[in-house]
Amino acid sequence: MTPLQSNTDSSYTAAAEHMTAAAIGKQYDHEFPPSTNSDKSAHRPHDGELTSGRYVEGAHNLHDETTNRALQLDYHHPLEDWLGKRPIRRLLRFLSRRAKDNTTPLERMLRSYRNPDAPGSHKFKYRLMHILMDRLVTKDGWEKFRFRDKQFGATVRGINIVTRSIAEFGLTVPQKFVAPLMIVWNFTNRCNLKCKHCYQDSEHNCLDDELSLEEKLELVDQMGRLNVPMLAISGGEPTLSDHLVPVIRRARKYEMHLSLATNGTTLTPKRCQELRDAGLRYVEVSLDSTDPARHDAFRGIPGMWEKAVAGARNVVATEGLRLGVAMCVHQGNYHEAADMLHFAEHDLKASCFAHFNFIPVGRGLKMVSGDITPKQREELLSLLNRKMQENTIGIISTAPQLGRVCLAGAALDSGRVVCSHAGGGSGTKARVIAKYLGGCGAGRCYAAVEPNGNITPCVYLPHRVMGNLREKSLDRLFRDSVFWDILNDRDHRLHHCEVCTFKQYCGGCRARADAYFGQLHAGDPGCLFNEKHWRKLIDDGVAVVEEKA
Repeated sequence: MTPLQSNTDSSYTAAAEHMTAAAIGKQYDHEFPPSTNSDKSAHRPHDGELTSGRYVEGAHNLHDETTNRALQLDYHHPLEDWLGKRPIRRLLRFLSRRAKDNTTPLERMLRSYRNPDAPGSHKFKYRLMHILMDRLVTKDGWEKFRFRDKQFGATVRGINIVTRSIAEFGLTVPQKFVAPLMIVWNFTNRCNLKCKHCYQDSEHNCLDDELSLEEKLELVDQMGRLNVPMLAISGGEPTLSDHLVPVIRRARKYEMHLSLATNGTTLTPKRCQELRDAGLRYVEVSLDSTDPARHDAFRGIPGMWEKAVAGARNVVATEGLRLGVAMCVHQGNYHEAADMLHFAEHDLKASCFAHFNFIPVGRGLKMVSGDITPKQREELLSLLNRKMQENTIGIISTAPQLGRVCLAGAALDSGRVVCSHAGGGSGTKARVIAKYLGGCGAGRCYAAVEPNGNITPCVYLPHRVMGNLREKSLDRLFRDSVFWDILNDRDHRLHHCEVCTFKQYCGGCRARADAYFGQLHAGDPGCLFNEKHWRKLIDDGVAVVEEKA
């Protein structure tokens, strides 16, 4: 596939030579023509039998019982009125200005607040801000915030990015960010399995051009200087790399929240302790089924279910590590989702369950018939929402439509909603945050790193290359990209995603849209509101679905 080079930046669209997309000649457009549909109503009938307009009118929990009318979805907080004002933005610019030691006044103020070990000069310099915080924050509330999960440093880093972003861009919906809040790093292309759906086209050997240890450490330093708060290391199988522990140790220096996505088969008790001691806090083990034979068939090698489950149990047994269970849901295991939730929570004692969309990218292009239908996805997300409201295990999903399902299916004042792929909260404040984080974060508040240093908007978009770290710095690659522009513009969409009432909370999965239409700004065909387009994809042979009983 020939790269389609942009004239304005280093971004290009092309699948790497080793990937399935290149082998089969899969095409993706590098141009983003606007919608030609003149009907801009959320009730337009062109995209699906159910529209977002009708959905809002019929959603019980979105209904105002007092006035008997549908609620507006623009949840508001008084702080929004202040943050958009120019004097406040100037103040935020001052508070987020980095000193030579890479700290900011805001960071120094937060770290010295109610901290007996803080330098006296900081307590004196920021005493007026501390007095103001005394009026806004209770002592118990602050202590919970400061010591919750021992992630105070990562939270402060995130606040720094948000502050700089509002200072530079103002309040935007969704919010534009000066740097990623989260980076997922495909650490190596080497893997000990041969999974049917692998988005990375991982093999048993590394690629020739993978980053050296020195280059990886320099990348961590760049993340540190940018105040990136969350780093998730994936693969391939990252635990096979000798570089993993040194990189985790370097990232711990910057107080990043560190997580590891793994197939679990190498997680011995000794390995878990080594990773914990290096600074890791969260391990996500992939399980496709509660049936060992079904899991092993999908993963390509017999005996892997037992090893993965043993690895998961070793994580739970290691003090200081939390376990997440990740499930890529497809036609072959859709019927097991409830059982897997129960197994993760009650048998493995996981703290989190992560649902991953099946997306036909990488080797997944060879199992397009494995995708679930929009109706099946809606049923799955309803199951996840019910479980989320129970609040007995954390729930995250790569399907941004879960945000919409939560808004419609959770109590307004106390119900839990997802604010992004990485977490959520309760009440109307969480709904306000969800509006700014904006559902799908690909290329906006989240970016991916390929093993060779390519930066992409998402791990499921390996063919959308924003540039390479060997040529430009991370911050330039993130923002100096046509992909950054298009992914921040929710109005520049096709199909129902263009007019959806929930577009600021969801935005549609950009990877699913691109995988099926070859257009990064297309509608997400996995959503009920785009079901007519899904059926046309089936008629055209692009999507082939074989529903299981």
